[in-house]
Amino acid sequence: MGRIVVALLAAGVAGAQSPPVMTQEGPYFVRTLVAPMDGKTPATLNVISRGNVVVRGSQGDRVVYKLVQRVRARSKDEADQLCGGLHVAAASPGAAGVATLTFIPLSAPQVSNDLEVSVPKAVGQTIVQTQTGSVEAYDLEGSVRIAAAMGVRVDRIHGSVNAHNAGGEIRMGRVDGSVHCSSGGGSIFIAIAGGSVGCGTAGGEIVIKQAGGPVMLTNESGNIEVDHADSTVEAHTGEGMIQVNQAVGEVIADTRGGSIQIGSARGVHCESAAGTIRVRNVSGPLNVQSAMGSILAELIAGARIEDSLLRAASGDVTVMIPSRMPLSVMAVNDTGSSPRIQSDFAELRAKTFGFNRPPAVAEGQLNGGGPLLRINVASGIIYLRKLKQ
Repeated sequence: MGRIVVALLAAGVAGAQSPPVMTQEGPYFVRTLVAPMDGKTPATLNVISRGNVVVRGSQGDRVVYKLVQRVRARSKDEADQLCGGLHVAAASPGAAGVATLTFIPLSAPQVSNDLEVSVPKAVGQTIVQTQTGSVEAYDLEGSVRIAAAMGVRVDRIHGSVNAHNAGGEIRMGRVDGSVHCSSGGGSIFIAIAGGSVGCGTAGGEIVIKQAGGPVMLTNESGNIEVDHADSTVEAHTGEGMIQVNQAVGEVIADTRGGSIQIGSARGVHCESAAGTIRVRNVSGPLNVQSAMGSILAELIAGARIEDSLLRAASGDVTVMIPSRMPLSVMAVNDTGSSPRIQSDFAELRAKTFGFNRPPAVAEGQLNGGGPLLRINVASGIIYLRKLKQ
């Protein structure tokens, strides 16, 4: 086991550490403690604290910590009393290469406690746990694991990131590895993830600008937006909009109360309980269904689509079809006494069959036929529009 150093600080500090320094900044008193961690550079650094924590990569070969306590007080003696004692436990690396820093401030509620830790490049994993504050991590060579009470911010991380908070925003800049994060009730923003992304929140929005691997997102009550993904995207929200601008792989999306927009994908599977669905520049199979809301699908020339289904229980379906695309179409409109199918193609003309509630059917082949596109509407209008090439 590694060597453990414990200090209980009040007016002074036990052991070899330097005593904390108290300075005054206007009406505030600031107590600062700076110390290096003994022993060799750990493979894994575990930081446990109460209050806000910032970890930064450093050029040095030792872990150095700095604790800053700030309080508004009338005198130094009052500030010392409010800051109270501080329990510090530093366990240097053992056989497993794990070092642990534990900070437990025994201060009054009005005292802010901010911990900064400098982390050498040789540290392969940094773990941060705080019970009452936020966590920030910057310029780390290894991976990061975070459990915070409030917000999370990270940027320029060369490894992967796994972050969770009880509530508050999660914001990430560049992460070269994979990202997995969750929030009890805050928005999630990720600029660049080099690997896969898996995120969930109970409230707020989720925005992913760029992901290098598969994306899996869950939001109980908010919007989801993905700008670019180099693989598949799966997005689920209870009451919000889903927007995927570009995905190299398949997009799976569903919402109980919002619209869905897909700009580009290799196959889509979308469902909306109450909202419009728009898909553009999609190849592969399309499976798009809306309970209450219209569907707009724009097919692109030269794309290889596969057998597909567009179904609206209550809403219109509009399909933009390139004039030279080989395609087989089966469109059925079952809207009561006057079902309507409006087609720009002579090969696709609506017919009825004389039932009490006659469906309108437009069936045919375009440019010699191809993959089957099925369109079903229960209450609405079907539009088959021609795109000139």
